[in-house]
Amino acid sequence: ATYGPDGSFYGGGIVHDPGFPTSPGAFQTNFQGGDFHIGIIRLSGNGSARLYATYVGGSGNEQPHSLIVDNVGNLVLAGRTNSPITGAGAYPLTGPRFGPCGSYDIVVTRLSPTGTLLASKRIGGTSMDGVNIQTTRNKISLQQNYGDDGRSEVILDGSGNILVASCTQSNNFPTTLGVLQPAQGGGTQDAVVFRLNATCTNLGWSTYLG
Repeated sequence: ATYGPDGSFYGGGIVHDPGFPTSPGAFQTNFQGGDFHIGIIRLSGNGSARLYATYVGGSGNEQPHSLIVDNVGNLVLAGRTNSPITGAGAYPLTGPRFGPCGSYDIVVTRLSPTGTLLASKRIGGTSMDGVNIQTTRNKISLQQNYGDDGRSEVILDGSGNILVASCTQSNNFPTTLGVLQPAQGGGTQDAVVFRLNATCTNLGWSTYLG
């Protein structure tokens, strides 16, 4: 959950079925298939009115991990998807993806104050990205804590660029020239940090940490 400049409330979670109370004119009003999708709702500051509600997903499975709102009420969400990369049932994209992608990938999606799609980007290598250890929840390691099997964090800088910290098990996650760590450090999982511009059209920089 997060809040907007007018005090409105934005909540995100996973939705398993049709019937989520989407609003007319929102980006995605119907369940797309798979086991679960991202569900986003925006409420008025006093909680009395739904300002919009929408699904965000493809024919696979999606999770929202982190939300932030800019100074005019646009929502930026970071999460993950394993929907098809292209074609029918793909996670919604605006423009080309970053990296080869495959398996689970990190997604960054921007919605307008009325819940329409402004920008959406998929970023990842060919193994699991945005997945902490494994996708299924077991009593191991950090997965004993709430939500730690799916974790990315998103913030905005002073120019409106989107900064994401997450994790990858790919050895070909898309990094950029001149960064701190352009190659995977070894082991089964590394942290990754990257910056997109506000429209998700440019990968300013991307690096492994691990």
